[in-house]
Formats: sequence, C-alpha cells, structure tokens
Amino acid sequence: MTDFEDDLPLAKDSPLVMMMKEDLAVHSVEVLKARLESLRTEIDRTNQALADKGDAKQSAESFFK
Repeated sequence: MTDFEDDLPLAKDSPLVMMMKEDLAVHSVEVLKARLESLRTEIDRTNQALADKGDAKQSAESFFK
C-alpha cells in the first residue's frame, strides 16, 4: 500500500482515509458491490456540493464586479 493519504488534505484519522486503508479482501462480492454503489452515490453527492459551491462563488464574484 502506498502512502496516498500523505497527498490528501485530510486528517490521518479521517473516516475517508481509514476507509481507503480498509482490507477489501475480507469482504464478499455482495458487500463489495454494495460498497461500490454507496461510493457512486457519495461521488454524486460530492459533485453536487462542488457545483453548488461553484455557483455560490460565481454569484458572489458577479455581485462585486
């Protein structure tokens, strides 16, 4: 395993960092598929949060122009 967490702006004890260190070999195929679906949902949610923040930033910038 690489030290990928050193490249992330997250605390070492962040749930995301801990999740990325988890041994996936111990899980069944069904659990891994459910994990993938949960991660896809979280990616969508994160993308929406980024879009919302971008919209807010653009609105604020246009207000001060």
